[in-house]
Amino acid sequence: MRVTGRPIRFLAGVAAAFTVVIGAPAAFGVGSPSQLPVAAPGVPPADAGVAPAPVASAPVATTPPAAAAPGTTGSLAPGAGGADVKALQRKLRVRGIRVPVDGSYGRQTRAGVRILQRKLRLPVTGIADATLLSKLGLKIRAVASAPVATPAAPAAAQYLKAFPVTGTYSFANDYGAARSQGSHQGNDIMSPRGTPVVAVADGTIKRLTRVETGLGGVWIYLVDAAGNEYYYAHLNDIVAGLDAGSKVTAGQQIGTVGNTGDARWGAPHLHFEVHPGGGGAINPYADLVALDPNRGKN
Repeated sequence: MRVTGRPIRFLAGVAAAFTVVIGAPAAFGVGSPSQLPVAAPGVPPADAGVAPAPVASAPVATTPPAAAAPGTTGSLAPGAGGADVKALQRKLRVRGIRVPVDGSYGRQTRAGVRILQRKLRLPVTGIADATLLSKLGLKIRAVASAPVATPAAPAAAQYLKAFPVTGTYSFANDYGAARSQGSHQGNDIMSPRGTPVVAVADGTIKRLTRVETGLGGVWIYLVDAAGNEYYYAHLNDIVAGLDAGSKVTAGQQIGTVGNTGDARWGAPHLHFEVHPGGGGAINPYADLVALDPNRGKN
């Protein structure tokens, strides 16, 4: 049988074509199964037509707002002191409220603030708060962390056993204040005319006058068993029956408030002095504060 070269060439061409088809994936950049990307478990392929699950975003950190800085208008309360208190006291005096301008927020300043709060129809607290200070045109630096100081309780009275006036009154630490006749030797207790004046200790009336004499006008000197003397001046009158040598007890009425002597053209008040052992005058203010029946009520 005669075999020609044509069939052999045909078979060789078929084989070559088959080889080309088998190698095509590599030639055209298509990797083998081991080279294809594999999806993570539970995540569909990108071309599967299923939307991917939403990814939760991390919470955004927020910064809390800064605390407000203390304002420039604070308040003044009992126990405070200094230039701010003096400024408040001056404003009170301008409005006709008699308080000492000593830079100490004590009982009288608190009472004066309460009076002004009533006039202005504000809550009556005795504390000069921002509202009241604003109405007075005063600005006080607020100190948010500083507690209000509480004034110390006064010591017990050393000489007096009773407060010298009963009824309505006010007084200040005006011992040593300048007067036309010299330094003030006592404390003035302001009170309406006719207010009862009482003995401050058990003792004896040393001397008195019912007729205006000298600067004191109508006056009384009382001496106790220890020899301490107490001087009452500018009285309106003296209780009938009392005279030099009369015995009195603490709290017993001996006269009434007036404005005799050099107080003739001024407001009625009692000028009160203490002379330990019958000697020179001392400041009676501490004893008056200790025995003040209205202390803490204003």
